[in-house]
Amino acid sequence: MLATMPRRWIPAAVVRMFCFSAPALAFLPMKPFQQVGLTPTPGASTSMMPQGRTAVFPEPRTEEAAVAYLRTHGATVQPITPCGIEVKGLDIAAVEGTLAPEVAGALEVLMAARGFVLLRKQGRPLNEAGIRGTYLSAKQQCKLSECFGAGALHSTHGVHPEAPMRDIFRLSNHQEHGFNSVGPEWHNDGSFCREVFGYVVYHIIKAPEGEGDTRFAHLGAAYDLLTPAVQERLKKCASINSNSGAVHPLASPHPVSGRTSLYLHLGMTGAMLENPSADAPSCEATAGVAGVTLRESEDVKGVGEDVKGVGAGAAPGAAAASAGFGFGDGSTPAGLPTATPAGAEAHGIAPGVVAWRDAEMEAFFSAFSSLLDNPAVSHSHKWEEGDVVIIDNLAVAHKATPGAHTKAAGLRILHRTTVLSSRAFDPPPHLGMPHTLDTGEHTGVFGAGATWAEGYVGFRWGDWGDRGTPH
Repeated sequence: MLATMPRRWIPAAVVRMFCFSAPALAFLPMKPFQQVGLTPTPGASTSMMPQGRTAVFPEPRTEEAAVAYLRTHGATVQPITPCGIEVKGLDIAAVEGTLAPEVAGALEVLMAARGFVLLRKQGRPLNEAGIRGTYLSAKQQCKLSECFGAGALHSTHGVHPEAPMRDIFRLSNHQEHGFNSVGPEWHNDGSFCREVFGYVVYHIIKAPEGEGDTRFAHLGAAYDLLTPAVQERLKKCASINSNSGAVHPLASPHPVSGRTSLYLHLGMTGAMLENPSADAPSCEATAGVAGVTLRESEDVKGVGEDVKGVGAGAAPGAAAASAGFGFGDGSTPAGLPTATPAGAEAHGIAPGVVAWRDAEMEAFFSAFSSLLDNPAVSHSHKWEEGDVVIIDNLAVAHKATPGAHTKAAGLRILHRTTVLSSRAFDPPPHLGMPHTLDTGEHTGVFGAGATWAEGYVGFRWGDWGDRGTPH
């Protein structure tokens, strides 16, 4: 099936080591990955000591309360269309990256609803690795990152020689200044781990003069564009990461907002599972995800027109949108491969669970990419010096635009830090799927025709040969 395709990959068994026991991978673009240890590379500072969760949610846990609290700290907000929100008045360098717990909690609420927050003009004049500009130091960015989620960095990436700290993933369109050709497809960071990253902080060190945007797509708003039939089908599906075998739900409630959101890494997915016969759990079983009370409404009220929820409520023309993006009528194709009795017993797979074939994978991945490209749910951010973007990694997907990888746009350097999640992102129990299913050990699990792609790059779909390295 995929055996004849050229591959650039590291065996899944090796990648599992850094997902579940934390060694890191270092790589050079277009070359095989290399395994490295936890010790920093020469010239890199030691990692930050995790501080544990400190963020405190506002009460009530609403956008109105979050905005009101930020105003007490001299901050104002400006929504970005169609997703994201700019927060003005916070000086990260002045507090050495450490936010007040209530400020961090307010930003988490805004990110859960909006997908990401943008902070402009951050930092002080610096000259790290010969790059002059106004930006945050690596330590300040790491401290800022630890204000969110579980309060600890989760650094599984490679360390570039110019990275100022072990926890900084340094990206650039010039290989001598950072890793290149990363993230050309819609994805969420950390999909190879059972606990995908909770929050991700992106900070531009050198903004390109030309192209080099990063695009963000709101996964709750994208879900709302689909017909009820397609929505119900996707709630019964899960993706399997081609590196580690981590299994993640395709559509599930967001842990803070409760809003049903999509989730799929278009570069690192090796297989797809579906349980068409699964019954939806009761309201009692789904209420209060991870102890968080779900909002009764997606609409935000009480603080004015500037903080209404992204794509809240039913989407007009959802049927046309679903058909237009190629999702079909929501029915499950006949004849999908089922788990063998031995495979089901060995891996804890419930009766009725089926695997997708190449045809289903190709059609769905292309449709999913088109859906997130929709300007109704995605925003293309043009970087300016000093920009900091913080994302809720389960609320938005992102991808680099082609210009981010070419030297013609002018030097581009981006620092990324990733935050440990406080919970596993497993498929719900009623689907009868394991939380991990190794794509490298699939023999005998599902019948003939099931798609299983193992390695750093997952299932190859669409014009995969023209894209760069997923991450």
